[in-house]
Amino acid sequence: MDTNDKIVKFIKTLEHQGFIVQKGELRYIDILKYCSKGIVNTALGNNAGAPYAVAFLPSAPNQESKIDFIEEGLIYKLRPDEAIVLIGKTPPKAYYYSFRSFLVFVKNKLGKDYHDATTIGNCHTGKYHMIFGSLGDTINNYNIKTENTPDGKQGYPFDSNTIMITTADQCINHQLRQFLIHAGYSSDIINNDNIPSGLVNMGLEKGKDTFTILMRAAIWENPDIGQEYLENLNKYWHVLRITPKKPMDKNYPWPIPELKKRETCKTEFNILPNARDDLNYLRYKILKKYESKEYEAIDLNTNLWVMESYEAMIQDENVLGESRDALYLKTNHFKLTSDDDFVILYGVNHTKTGKAIYYNASFYGAEKLNGVSVIYSPNCHSSADEYFSNNSCKSDDYYVFKMSRKSSGDCEAIIPYSRGNPKGSCYGVDNYQDAFIGFRLYLNQKTLIGPAPYDVIWDRAILFKKKKEN
Repeated sequence: MDTNDKIVKFIKTLEHQGFIVQKGELRYIDILKYCSKGIVNTALGNNAGAPYAVAFLPSAPNQESKIDFIEEGLIYKLRPDEAIVLIGKTPPKAYYYSFRSFLVFVKNKLGKDYHDATTIGNCHTGKYHMIFGSLGDTINNYNIKTENTPDGKQGYPFDSNTIMITTADQCINHQLRQFLIHAGYSSDIINNDNIPSGLVNMGLEKGKDTFTILMRAAIWENPDIGQEYLENLNKYWHVLRITPKKPMDKNYPWPIPELKKRETCKTEFNILPNARDDLNYLRYKILKKYESKEYEAIDLNTNLWVMESYEAMIQDENVLGESRDALYLKTNHFKLTSDDDFVILYGVNHTKTGKAIYYNASFYGAEKLNGVSVIYSPNCHSSADEYFSNNSCKSDDYYVFKMSRKSSGDCEAIIPYSRGNPKGSCYGVDNYQDAFIGFRLYLNQKTLIGPAPYDVIWDRAILFKKKKEN
């Protein structure tokens, strides 16, 4: 039985068992395009160069209270007994991909000022502000259940058939699993994307929470094949919203899960006991190369960017689609004041220490949180070689990246302009606009979760500004 026959049988079984089935779609979105058109006033800290896709859904049957963000169906309310099922083929080979449901907008708290927050709604629909927090650990290419990786066993998790069930109720999840098996699917390819009811406010009424399901990917092995997949997701995925005709009398909510531990017994300070001296030496060599009578060097400070999503739900903070698969760091704000200004980024090679599968750095406009250029660690091997002597074995432990307006042949990313950008204004950042650097470290190689913030030595940056002539 082919895939389409299985899906038809699954839907017929659902309808026979008293469920309403509505079709949605998994769709690639470019947040910089929406931001450039003024549809939204923020790019939500997009990971530059890493594509996102969202499961778009129709409203529930007879739903009256509905709010939209960016496009209809991108966010949705859910009854406690509803389910979303994704049936399809995983992305082509890449360093990373993941799927996860998110809590997006929640009701404004009485008496709290949200003028600096991302908000939607009105008196009729209710007023909401953004949390955009993940609802648990992700389903990613290191743990997903597919035909090539049955029951999560090791294998080739790319271009492989899989299923994801998103529910807040254990009973509905169990029923859907039985219906899928009856339709011819193996239980070994079915993944749970659970919504822990204790953290959310389920329901279709005014003031209830909204959700979305996000797929993200990074660093295609073949960019052309990856882009073809993104642009034709309807060929690869079926998205279903499943609603019981008669609401369930009793719910069996999922408990709040025990999350994977980020911490390990060994930090980068243990692995590189001379890192303090090495990084000071590396900084000295960078200054020696770039600082001159024409340039002023300004060290930028690095700190944590966003908190964990569960904490954000309690603290009522926007964490911009934070994934537990990554650690997020950022510099303080700065401005480029000429086309000759540039930024040098340097730090520990986190892949060699085992604290990341890959890491990257992105250049952001601070006002719109728009990521406009990026450097990925796999593209910058041996980037610190020139700063250490030829007989030194230390250069492999560190990296040096450059971000500038002009290409110089280094391991670098070019910073595009906003004004006159043919793609749109949010695809670039102009001089004299506040900017910052965002760092992401993906998947500790041992724990296969984002590294703990104090298990790693934070990345650094130096701004080099062209001095003004008197």
